Amino acid sequence: MKGEKFLEKGNKIENQRLFEAKTNKRRTKNEQMMKKRRTMNEGKTNNERRKNEQ
Repeated sequence: MKGEKFLEKGNKIENQRLFEAKTNKRRTKNEQMMKKRRTMNEGKTNNERRKNEQ
């Protein structure tokens, strides 16, 4: 009985840790995509600015 409760508690903690790792991974992936979009947008505006200056 005692061993089962201990294993159950360990599994809960492990599942929570895996879930947190998965959400953190997802969050960093979204941040990377946003950063990429931002740099692409900045590049577009810089190109437009150069065209307007010429």
